[in-house]
Amino acid sequence: MQGTGNRVVLIVGIMLSVFTVAFQSIGLATALPTLMSSFDASHLYPWAFTTMISGMLLATIFAGRLADQRGPALPMYLGFALFGVGLVLGWLAPNVWVVLAARLVQGLGAGALNLTLSVVVAHGFPPKERPRAMALVSFCWLLPAFIGPPFAAWLTHYSWRLVFATMIPLVVVAFLITLPGLRQVQAGFTPGEDEVGPVAVLPTAAVTVAPSLILLAGQGLGVWSVASAVVGVGALVWGLPKILAPAARGFRPGVPSVVLTRAIQAGSFFAAETILLVTLQDLRGYTPFQVGWALTVGSLGWTLGSWLQAQSWVRLDRNTFITLGAALSSAGIAGLTAFAYLPALPIYAGLDAWIVAGVGMGLTMPSSAVAVMSLSSSFEQGRNQSSMQVAESVGNSIVTAVAGGIYTALLAAQPQKLSYVAGLGAAMLVSALAIVASRRIGRIRNELSS
Repeated sequence: MQGTGNRVVLIVGIMLSVFTVAFQSIGLATALPTLMSSFDASHLYPWAFTTMISGMLLATIFAGRLADQRGPALPMYLGFALFGVGLVLGWLAPNVWVVLAARLVQGLGAGALNLTLSVVVAHGFPPKERPRAMALVSFCWLLPAFIGPPFAAWLTHYSWRLVFATMIPLVVVAFLITLPGLRQVQAGFTPGEDEVGPVAVLPTAAVTVAPSLILLAGQGLGVWSVASAVVGVGALVWGLPKILAPAARGFRPGVPSVVLTRAIQAGSFFAAETILLVTLQDLRGYTPFQVGWALTVGSLGWTLGSWLQAQSWVRLDRNTFITLGAALSSAGIAGLTAFAYLPALPIYAGLDAWIVAGVGMGLTMPSSAVAVMSLSSSFEQGRNQSSMQVAESVGNSIVTAVAGGIYTALLAAQPQKLSYVAGLGAAMLVSALAIVASRRIGRIRNELSS
């Protein structure tokens, strides 16, 4: 555990690293509808999200084991390098396939960074400081949400390639500021006595490929669509239990239910965001700049929820924060579905619903990370945090693939709004399952109350 001054430097580095990933992720999401249209590849729009999430999933699995074996430094170095390479590929992409490859490489980098940052917080901060540290990490999504979408929309007016290129210097700066604090945590790292098993290669490959197979089912391939869906679901059911840490498997109270809740809630939220972007731009006719501001306003809710869960005067147990977050996210996505279905509803109705969903995510995301930290021993932090982020990535990719597949399959159907409503409706139905899963967690004491 580091001294107070060292922890301040460390959290600044962590915040800037998160800021870098968030700025690019949020900004590029604004540009993606225009980017895909420029290659006449609107039918491949959901793949731009699925490829990145699959990359994050793969990196998270390997980074968690590596962090427990050798400490957080190496996976973080790899994360910065891969994220930077993904930016360069996207910047220079000659066709849509290279863009999708760039998104995959970016996902590899982002997955390694996100996982390692959680491990650094677990090893570098005492229990009472972890909720505030995670709140600061969540806060780093606010500033990118304010300046990222409008800035990306402005860049897109000239060239979407600039959305990739302008982030490269920021990655370098973030790495340089994070490096001193990371080295201090690494210097104090001691591996546990229990042996960390190797990554199960075949199950990892099965789980990584499963979302793409499920999304492929929505491409209108007839009998092959059915076969693709069946194989994708089968690969997921077979592979996932084999790559999660033993403490995170199943449906028991404690870590397993925390992991399951976060996977379902995050998956439905980000699937809804994917469909929301094209709903605003393609269905409602808003410009990329206006769509960018929609993301900006929606992030206010996430920040508010994150701030609330870190306040000592909010006397709720960790599990209650998670359940409340799941309920609010589900209500917000229901509001978005109504917004897509009812053309008379103004954009403010959709934005209000998105803020509510964001509050739910702000309550759940840091609270679930802190809950797993509290329920894990010092030498399980990497594996258990990895399992939660793996499950989250699986949830993101699977629900996005299902919602995106429904959206793609109905894109040419009438009325025009059908594909958007059906995609959001699927995310809404899944989000309700997170409430059910959260009720099985059991009581987890709030560290700030003691």
